[in-house]
Amino acid sequence: MTSAPGTGALADEPCGLPRSTVHHSEGLDSWNDDYPRPVGTLDAVMLFLSFPDAEPELSPERIAEDYFPATAEYFDRSSYGRLTLETEIVGEWLEMPADSVDYGIQRDWPAELRADYLHDALSVIAPRTDLAAFDVVYLVADPDAPGVDSDATKVVNFNSPITVGEAEIRRLVTVFEHRRPDRNVLAHETGHVFDLPDLYNRPTEGTGDWDTHVGDWDLMGSQFGLAPDLFGWHKWKMGWLDAEHIACVRSAGTSLHTLEPLGAPLDERNPTADTRLAVVRTGPAEALVAEARTPIGNDRDLCTRGVLLYRVRSDVPSAEGPVEVIDGHPETEACHGTSVHPRLADAPLETGESYVDAANGVRVEVGERTASGGWHIRVDKE
Repeated sequence: MTSAPGTGALADEPCGLPRSTVHHSEGLDSWNDDYPRPVGTLDAVMLFLSFPDAEPELSPERIAEDYFPATAEYFDRSSYGRLTLETEIVGEWLEMPADSVDYGIQRDWPAELRADYLHDALSVIAPRTDLAAFDVVYLVADPDAPGVDSDATKVVNFNSPITVGEAEIRRLVTVFEHRRPDRNVLAHETGHVFDLPDLYNRPTEGTGDWDTHVGDWDLMGSQFGLAPDLFGWHKWKMGWLDAEHIACVRSAGTSLHTLEPLGAPLDERNPTADTRLAVVRTGPAEALVAEARTPIGNDRDLCTRGVLLYRVRSDVPSAEGPVEVIDGHPETEACHGTSVHPRLADAPLETGESYVDAANGVRVEVGERTASGGWHIRVDKE
């Protein structure tokens, strides 16, 4: 089960932003105890559901290989080794009482049909597995069943905990992926289990660009992104970065900072010299953040590099733009054919480039690179 973080993981006022009541708030001053804190070792279980109208073509163990160890490795890299996700694979098919087509599985699922699915799933699971032993529960539907819609994969949050045997369940990860599944899809859904918001823009008319807010730059925006590592802000929220790794620009004037690459291993011997974020508070619930992104770790496939700037709002709910990447090169695009949103693919600033936030009296200028691959930056605050 999860272990508690150290006090250093708590937000450093005045830069941390207060947690609000919106869904998956980006506030850092406290942790929402309805969610497991992803520090230390977390135990997960993956269970497999079949249906009378389809004979599974693959074993549970073979399907599990599509998700593990890749998902655990993603979090090990992103957390600097501070999170170990250990997953038990239950290697048998548990048959649901109704055909897959009877549940009406789809992205925008009628509540009554989804409730039927969850009720039946938990009924067949309860005699087999003690869910009280696990922090994260993955329910995987037979990918070859005719009623399974891969667009329906999501985390289901219950308004109040439900009791299954000795366990109180607050949420489940319901997986309906076809083979092969979307890259990083399970890591994205697991991020929600850790209270991370969706960062994509869901078009109101059902068509349009989903990636206008953050592009490739965070797993919670797109699991297909070239740079799917989590923002440094999220690493701070998770407890993987401590206040020692944050340069909080508190006072007016000029300050100089050295940003180490976000994806590089932490310097455990000298954390005060290992800055990963520079943060400027720009409002009661808003901050401007700078971090160094390079092709390392989970970002190994990114096609540009530099100091990435973005705004964080702790009073904006999931999927409504709580984080917005600042386009450092608004007149150009990059990485066509590979980027999910080429307009933001070249968003980072490099040496000699700057960004001015006139409304908040902040200027960020990027200096020379460091021997370790990061950048020196200068922040001017009125």
